[in-house]
Amino acid sequence: MSRCENEVSYMTEIGDSMQYRETMVRCGTTDPQGDRCICEECENDSNKLRAHRDHVANVEADNAWLRSAGYGEY
Repeated sequence: MSRCENEVSYMTEIGDSMQYRETMVRCGTTDPQGDRCICEECENDSNKLRAHRDHVANVEADNAWLRSAGYGEY
């Protein structure tokens, strides 16, 4: 599957000032809240959404294996 190049707009707070700015995040990367960003096009396409979910599952499995071996992210 080719990488999606779409971007998703997020409004992020600037400090404690109650002011916000628009942040554009590419689909498939981490959003400002630390979750996976998925564009509307990918959300509405079952094959693309499955590919996103498969990727997340593979990353989680890799990290679990590395933790069990004493490496990886904690």
